Amino acid sequence: MNRYPPCPIPSEVFGLMPHTDSDFLTILHQDEVGGLQLVKDGKWFAVKPNPEALIINIGDLFQAWSNDIYKSVHHRVVTNPRVERFSTAYFFCPSYDTVIQSCYEPSVYKKFSFKEYRQQVQEDVQKFGHKIGLPRFLV
Repeated sequence: MNRYPPCPIPSEVFGLMPHTDSDFLTILHQDEVGGLQLVKDGKWFAVKPNPEALIINIGDLFQAWSNDIYKSVHHRVVTNPRVERFSTAYFFCPSYDTVIQSCYEPSVYKKFSFKEYRQQVQEDVQKFGHKIGLPRFLV
C-alpha cells in the first residue's frame, strides 16, 4: 500500500520519481484521486483512475525475456496539492536464482539471474542515485 500525502508544490515534488519496475509484472490498483503517469512517445500522460480496474505494468524482466518486443513501462506518480492518494501494488518477481533469458536469437541481453539484476540495481542506486537497469545487461 502506498500513501501519497497532499503536496502544495506538486510540480516540484514527485510522489514517486520516474522509473521502470525491476520485476516481471506489476499489478496496480489506484484510488479515484489519480496521479499515475506513463511516458508515450516522449510525453507524460495521466492514467485516468478507474476503481473497478487493475493496471498491469510490464517490468524490466518481461522486457528482457521478450527480447525488447514488450517494453518496461516508464512511469511516475505526481502528487495532488489538496488530497492524499492511495494505491496498492503487487510485484510479481521470480526467485533470486531464476535465470532471465530470451528464447529469441540473437538475444538483446545476456542471460542473468534475478539476484544479479537486483544487486546491480541496488549498487547503481547507491553509486549514482538512480537505476541504470537493463542497459547493464546488453550483449
